[in-house]
Amino acid sequence: MSRFIRIDENHVAGNLHEGGVKKMVAATRRPVLGELGNKVLRNASQDLVGKGTEKGAVLKNANPTLKNIKPRVDTRWRKADGSGAVAVPKKPVTRSESIKSTADPKAGGNAEAVKVHVQLNKGNEVKHVTLKREDSQLSLRTLAKQNRKVQPKSAPSSSNASSSDEGETISTTTKKPERLDTHSQKLLESIENIDVNDGWNPMLVSEYVNDIYNYLNQLESRPGYALRENFLEGHKEISHKMRTILIDWINEVHHQFKLDIDTYHMTVSLIDRYLQKVKTVPKKKLQLVGVTAMFIASKYEELFPPEIHDFVFITDDTYQKHQILEMEKEMVRALDFNLGKPLPTHFLRRFSKAAKASDVNHVLAKYLIELASVDYSTAHYKPSEIAAAALYISLYLFPLSGEDGNSSSGLIWTKTLEHYTHYSVRGLSPIVQRLANVIKSVPKMMEKKLKSPWLKYSSSKFQNISTHSKLKGVDIDMLAEGKLVL
Repeated sequence: MSRFIRIDENHVAGNLHEGGVKKMVAATRRPVLGELGNKVLRNASQDLVGKGTEKGAVLKNANPTLKNIKPRVDTRWRKADGSGAVAVPKKPVTRSESIKSTADPKAGGNAEAVKVHVQLNKGNEVKHVTLKREDSQLSLRTLAKQNRKVQPKSAPSSSNASSSDEGETISTTTKKPERLDTHSQKLLESIENIDVNDGWNPMLVSEYVNDIYNYLNQLESRPGYALRENFLEGHKEISHKMRTILIDWINEVHHQFKLDIDTYHMTVSLIDRYLQKVKTVPKKKLQLVGVTAMFIASKYEELFPPEIHDFVFITDDTYQKHQILEMEKEMVRALDFNLGKPLPTHFLRRFSKAAKASDVNHVLAKYLIELASVDYSTAHYKPSEIAAAALYISLYLFPLSGEDGNSSSGLIWTKTLEHYTHYSVRGLSPIVQRLANVIKSVPKMMEKKLKSPWLKYSSSKFQNISTHSKLKGVDIDMLAEGKLVL
């Protein structure tokens, strides 16, 4: 059976060379609401099947990182060899049967349509359903009930009704059902409807996408999901420096496992929420909390999550399988099984669509979000605030150009962006200033060997965005000083 693995939107499947045979690793990912540039790579495992490789182990042998990965559901269905499609013989239709089917309304003949007559009597509409008794299976009592249902309960009488309207009969045709008016369709005149062309794709649920994101905005502010500022206060052995080292290591492990970007941010969310809830975590179990959080997030987000033995291996056998399973039960109980917290990437995809952001803007915003996840001073901000601030900085450093851009009007944060993000430039000012200071502190972080996000985004796959000169220029200094442009 062919298999698929999930990667983030910037991941590109590479070529693997084993024994002189060029193998292609196919990958795809689940589409997300409002996501820009979903790339689906088709399965290329048939190239290996043609060379004599067994179907069931094509991708498993092609990618060494998948040696311990098993599908969640294996139907073990195989088509029998030599089994062809069995042709069902058609019964010949005689002339008498064809005439009978034409005359019979149940057999698909042209039955007489039901007509609805509207009679105007002194300004009052009185509707009657006319249906031949011999053409229907309804009783006279049922027909009388239908006539009573279609009549309006109360019709206001009009004194100015002309006498010429009396006795006039109008035959009405079938009306198309009106489209339900949802909250997602109620937009101001100055706001662009970014979902107007998404009606063909049911995965984007364009009729309800604004309602969904309004719910996510409410969910991120609930007490069970929101983080307090300085949430590590009260811990006797855990400090914010230990938390920074742990998150940087988690980022590196996530990149090595080639997991989805949402898996990483959910791991960080589970770690922070658990440390805020439980104040008695000892220092020797901090790494166990991080590994268990990634184990839970992988099962929540990944199509083929790594096995528990892989998580034991990355800790150099510091923790055993039973310890991870016990910590898993403890974490989900402490969090009351509330795992689906909104993530910054959920909001960033929506905001990038509203801004018509380019690939450079989206990749830079993702890099800034990962920097913010490592830094302890930005951990208490809401995911939507981090996503909006990161997008603002990316639009400030790389302004949009062209017909779809905003540079012609001189605006960075338009009314459309303000509507869909629910944030104004003044509201984002302290978060943008804090995030700009995090960017300036990257060289100091690298001196302390906290360089996992920088190394990841310095590759060509992410357009070498972390090494760009604009991240060290005067523009960042202005943002760090709070000099924002509307």
